[in-house]
Amino acid sequence: MAGLARVQLPPDVAKRLVRHFNAAQVAGYVGLNAIGHGSPYSKKYFFEHYNQKYQLLTSEEMRMLDHHDMDKGGLFMKEMCTWCRKFLRVLRH
Repeated sequence: MAGLARVQLPPDVAKRLVRHFNAAQVAGYVGLNAIGHGSPYSKKYFFEHYNQKYQLLTSEEMRMLDHHDMDKGGLFMKEMCTWCRKFLRVLRH
């Protein structure tokens, strides 16, 4: 997906989409905590590390998603995937 985005979309658009895809993937790992078996992944020690290192989401984007408790399930990741789908739909029209 990242490769296709980089070659088929304007650079700024591709970069944003790839950031959001990557944020969704990292958040998905954090959501694994919700299965009740313990997990080495958490928002504080996993997501925030990668978000800071790779600037996946801006502070404004994080505020828009604050209503989801990333450590308690996959809704944060699912909303990120929805953002990506909506973004692509807007680009097609």
